[in-house]
Amino acid sequence: MWVGLLFSIMSISVFLQQQSSEALGLPMDDLEDTLETYRTLTISSLAAGNYLQPSRYTIETLILHFTLEQNVNVDTYIGNWILLGVIIRIAFRMGLHRDPSHWSNIPPFQAELRRRIWIALYQMDFFTSAQVGLPRIIKDSQCDTCPPTHLVDYDLSIAHDNTLSERPITDSNPLSNIIQRTNIIKVAAEIYDKTEAGPQRADIIAALNAKLQQAVNSIPPECRYKSPAVSIGDPPATILHRLFLDILINKAVYLLYRRSFIRSLDQEESAKSNDICIKAALAIIEHQRSINEETEPGGLFFSIRWKVVSSLNHEFLQATMMLCFALSRLGRESPPATQQMRQKIIDSLILAKGLWERSADRSIEARKAAKVISTILNKNASEQILQTPVASEWPFESISGTTVESYSSDFGYGQYESLDTFLSIDDSNFRDALNDSMAENAEQGWYEMNG
Repeated sequence: MWVGLLFSIMSISVFLQQQSSEALGLPMDDLEDTLETYRTLTISSLAAGNYLQPSRYTIETLILHFTLEQNVNVDTYIGNWILLGVIIRIAFRMGLHRDPSHWSNIPPFQAELRRRIWIALYQMDFFTSAQVGLPRIIKDSQCDTCPPTHLVDYDLSIAHDNTLSERPITDSNPLSNIIQRTNIIKVAAEIYDKTEAGPQRADIIAALNAKLQQAVNSIPPECRYKSPAVSIGDPPATILHRLFLDILINKAVYLLYRRSFIRSLDQEESAKSNDICIKAALAIIEHQRSINEETEPGGLFFSIRWKVVSSLNHEFLQATMMLCFALSRLGRESPPATQQMRQKIIDSLILAKGLWERSADRSIEARKAAKVISTILNKNASEQILQTPVASEWPFESISGTTVESYSSDFGYGQYESLDTFLSIDDSNFRDALNDSMAENAEQGWYEMNG
């Protein structure tokens, strides 16, 4: 199986080279064929090694193969969720869902590797399931694997047979970033599980909100999101991690309130959920703008742009759809405060439309988002508002914070669910716009496939 692992590493390398060539405008020539060759050889090696009977390097090869598939497919692809299901079930068979401390014959080095693999699978499961709007595969009640010990690679070696002392969680490195995300992801996953089937009672929502608050409070102050002006002297990887973490918190808060936002019949509860979800969507679109700008040549994140995974497009897409839905419900004859929020939504959607149009040539979802935004703006904004120029600076103050209260009490917020939710909305303007764009893209996709 080590041959398969080698080919999967080579596949990732060619993919990164391909991304660099595209960003710099360099000719890619044979890179696409080389990538496809290595992908095929990885699959052949997995089949030849009988991956259903896992051996050494099997799970590592599968994870790298999934990572490549997830990034090669710019749009949501249900096959990746199915592939991840196979990988997780193989991990179950290997016992990765149980903490290595249950077995005295597993040395500390191997125990740490198993914990690192499991935490990666857990996070992949949450994000991929939320992306396709389907249930998670991992059930928390059936797993007890602890987070990995905060140790950098050179702290560990095969020769180590004793447990080592942990480094402070404030020591910034890739593993510490993953560990910091874990507490938020676990709460977000619980929220996702309990709210996926329908609205929950107020006491359950309050309890989940308290859990999320506790998880946010556990984040060290230096690891929380800060505006670019404040963090300009920090390493790009640290800034990007804070940004990811803020998107994740917004995602969790939205998951908590999304049912009420979409379907609530209670006027007071609906107004609260609207404020929470609109504020979060605006924050995520702001992050989309920042990421798009800073991953361009010369940007802050250009050297680490490979860390910006394509699955983030789902978060941006859901934020876009939420703002479109919110705008379709906000009337022009509203109080001044509502009108101010309405204008912020319009400004944000105009900006988002430009961002989606930049990638529309290679993404059906991007074309769909740009089409829906255009339709909603045309139906819900007056000609005068549509012609209002967008300022060069971001049109509203920073809305990211460090506690759940800053997201959900005054105007809180979080994440999103599948587009299927929005297709069932009883709002003719929004539903018709979304259906029209989907029909148009489906027809275009048919012609592309059939020449």
